[in-house]
Amino acid sequence: MSVALACPIPRAGDLELIVEPARGVRSPVSLLFVHGINVGAWIWQRHYMPHFAAAGFDCYAVSLRGHGASAGRDRIRDWRMGDYVLDVAEVLERIAGPVVLVGHSLGGAVVQRYVRDHGRVAGMALLASVPPWGLAHSAWRMSVTDPRLWSSMLALTLGKTPAHNDPAFRRALFSPDTHSTTIEEVAKRAGPESPWAVIDAQGWPPFAPAPWAAPPAFVLGGSIDRLIPEDEVRRTGMYYGAVTRIVPDLAHALMLEPRWEPGAHELEAWLKQTFN
Repeated sequence: MSVALACPIPRAGDLELIVEPARGVRSPVSLLFVHGINVGAWIWQRHYMPHFAAAGFDCYAVSLRGHGASAGRDRIRDWRMGDYVLDVAEVLERIAGPVVLVGHSLGGAVVQRYVRDHGRVAGMALLASVPPWGLAHSAWRMSVTDPRLWSSMLALTLGKTPAHNDPAFRRALFSPDTHSTTIEEVAKRAGPESPWAVIDAQGWPPFAPAPWAAPPAFVLGGSIDRLIPEDEVRRTGMYYGAVTRIVPDLAHALMLEPRWEPGAHELEAWLKQTFN
């Protein structure tokens, strides 16, 4: 069963850290999951953490400052991507042994920035992640091809609370057959996001490490992801020379999707092949 721990961090109080210990034969690496915009560590609890704990990995999921049960929400509009990187660094100081960072969406950008600034991890897995060159190209393309979706996503970054019955919110994150209770839960638990962190994720100044300076990498995306399209996922994999997988009929909120298992199995296979 997962438990929540509090980790002190500079200038922001406490971090929420959810921990699920490995069961069975323990892997030589632990996993630290880093969430994307508007959510928190809780998005990993339903499927991913139990799955990987059962596969032998010590699992940790952090709520970045201002998210989930972490302190700092009163200053959410002040935080930058660099602040989120400090949160990851603080948690890594508390985890013994080698760690693979697993970042989703904006969390993928945080993971890449951490690797660029610190580099002390065994590997990184980028799931539906902001690409190394940032979001600017994807955002421009969305604004042209689907302006309603683009305006809905922009509103979320500016502090609007998502509505579970907003068609744009559903299309942005979920596949058509996602159960309504999942969508309602995400909408209910989602919080504000720092517009500065989203601006930092646009790609200038650059936040990604040079390919030759990156650890072993795994890249995963969904074929119907409307925020990080398949071609961006594949180019991210090419940039890092990484194992890259695209799961059919998988949308952006891949850890909560009806087809979450194929993606988790792909990540598990890469972890075991790379580190066992």
